[in-house]
Amino acid sequence: MLSKLRTKLNQTVEQIDDERLQDRCKALGSVDITDAPLRVPVRLGGEIQGLQVVPRAGSPSLEVTIADGTGRAVAVFTGRKRLPGIDPGRRVVIEGVGRMERGRMLLVNPAYTLLA
Repeated sequence: MLSKLRTKLNQTVEQIDDERLQDRCKALGSVDITDAPLRVPVRLGGEIQGLQVVPRAGSPSLEVTIADGTGRAVAVFTGRKRLPGIDPGRRVVIEGVGRMERGRMLLVNPAYTLLA
């Protein structure tokens, strides 16, 4: 018990936050982002960490970064600048086919479910 407490005391804020996210995401029935397979349908759950509007093929696309404590993934919604309810800190489940692009897992136009 004492060694477990010492371990907790020596953790960084990022490690504590990652553990918290992992605990919150376990009940979502999703795959850990770091274990998610590529090029097959996958269900990922996590907390929205960031939003960014970027041009893709001449039109705006909303990039939503989610984290589950094991890693990060980016959901790209083409032709969108905003999606109602998609805000930093909100938990979400996304479902789609993942691929690697520029060193990050990317899901283009995934289905999504907002969580409380």
